[in-house]
Amino acid sequence: MSAPTKIEHEHYAKLIGRQITAIQWEEMEGQALPVLVLSGWDRDGNVATATVLMDPEGNGPGHLDHNL
Repeated sequence: MSAPTKIEHEHYAKLIGRQITAIQWEEMEGQALPVLVLSGWDRDGNVATATVLMDPEGNGPGHLDHNL
């Protein structure tokens, strides 16, 4: 296993202290996609959310996508 990169550390550190307040269900390519609604706001001032995707491009190991 390789060590997490600095970018990965920074990306996931933004989740520290957040709480899941609800789960919204969306559709992605005909499949149910759970969207975790988090406490606080994202960097654009919208409700904070996180979604588990395959990877940032959708073709590799798990990636927790967010805009925090």
